[in-house]
Amino acid sequence: MRSLFRATVQSLDGISDTQPSADGEVEKLFAEIFTEPCLLQRFPTATGTISLWRGYKKGIAQ
Repeated sequence: MRSLFRATVQSLDGISDTQPSADGEVEKLFAEIFTEPCLLQRFPTATGTISLWRGYKKGIAQ
């Protein structure tokens, strides 16, 4: 799946734009921005996995 991701998404959108996502940086950002980030579901696709998340923006009353 990684080679297909590199051959399609990264070649079209650029490595600098897509590599942080491939390295798991998005999950780290969620922890910084949201309280209680929760992974709800993952959807495998031909070019990678799409993850559905839920969280609450820090500093906003719930």
